[in-house]
Amino acid sequence: MQFILVVDRKHLFPGLFPQGFLPLDAVELERVEHHAFFAERAYMERCSHFKQIIPYIALTRGDQVLCYQRRAKHTEQRLGGLWTVGFGGHIEPFDRDETGEVGLVRATALRELEEETGLKVEASALRPLGFINSEREEVSQVHFGVFFEVDLSRDDRSPEALAELVASQSEPERVQWRTRKQLHPAEGPPPAPDGGRWEDWTLYALQGKALS
Repeated sequence: MQFILVVDRKHLFPGLFPQGFLPLDAVELERVEHHAFFAERAYMERCSHFKQIIPYIALTRGDQVLCYQRRAKHTEQRLGGLWTVGFGGHIEPFDRDETGEVGLVRATALRELEEETGLKVEASALRPLGFINSEREEVSQVHFGVFFEVDLSRDDRSPEALAELVASQSEPERVQWRTRKQLHPAEGPPPAPDGGRWEDWTLYALQGKALS
């Protein structure tokens, strides 16, 4: 049985729930953490009165953004084969042991980043960009994203070496660097690599110019 961090919807927004990418002043993250609690994931996946808090981290290197295609046989079937810029996952009770002064969401972001990319960074490398909320589908209605950027410009490894490291992990099927301009065209929707499709959260972030 898995337990994950959730929060009652009323502690996220006082009124209607906005859709898409939200700026940093849209939500008080410290207040959300204060009201959050751990609950059984299987139940919370079916209960839209609560939101599961998910750190969502993009890797950049100057003007470049790392994009990857999720494996077709993904644990979350709805995400299989889709392109994304976000690494992350659920906050679990054992993450409390690593919280320190960085907060529970940031501590989990660091853990998830290392598990999914092989990269270990300091908490100071996490730059908050905003939040992602969607009410479009049933699965989206129970999740809430906290979006971070980690700039790897000071990493001595080449872009190719970093991409190879990430590609060697269990999460990605393929990995590609894209320029910020490619991801934020002057007109039309942002194109996913090789004619593929973006997952919803990445599309919301790019449409909101989160990584421009």
